[in-house]
Formats: sequence, C-alpha cells, structure tokens
Amino acid sequence: MSQFPPPLRQPEAERNPLPVPRPMSGRKVLLAVLAGLVLGWMIGMFMESIVANTPNDIDPDELHRLRWLLAAAGALSGLAIESIRQLQAASTDPAYRRRRRFRP
Repeated sequence: MSQFPPPLRQPEAERNPLPVPRPMSGRKVLLAVLAGLVLGWMIGMFMESIVANTPNDIDPDELHRLRWLLAAAGALSGLAIESIRQLQAASTDPAYRRRRRFRP
C-alpha cells in the first residue's frame, strides 16, 4: 500500500486554463511601423512617377508632400494592425478564442 494519498481531481477550468497573456512586443510594433513606412514610401514614389509622365503640371513640392503623406499613412496602418493583433492575441475573453464559421 502506498503512503501517499491519491491525487485530487482538478476541476475542468483549472485543467484547461486560457493562454497566459504575453506582454506587448514593442519591437514587433516598430517593425510593423517601419514596414508600413517603406511600403507607403514606395507607393508614393510609384504615384509620383505616374504623375510625372502625365501632361498635367503639378508642383514638385506637392508631390513630395504626397509621398510623405502616404508614408505616414502606411506607418500608422502598420502600427494599428500590429497593435490590434497583439491585443487580440493577449485577450482572455473567450469570444476571441472561438473559431468563426464562414457562411457560403
């Protein structure tokens, strides 16, 4: 006979806990901002080359501002997307853990 008591059964909630939330990763957010900035800058250069080959007369300073505006929009988009992704991954709300079924 064993001198140790039998192990106690744990309740279901303790056996399958929700994932432990990880802290926000600032490095991933900064990389997403940088990727968005580069992508926005490249789109701005592409738009500038299209406008440069049209018969319209547009001020080069306005094109330069447009490039910076698109780069800033790309950086802001990268920041928002990565921040929301990390917040959803760290959420303990069961609504984020359910699989969504797509309706045909």
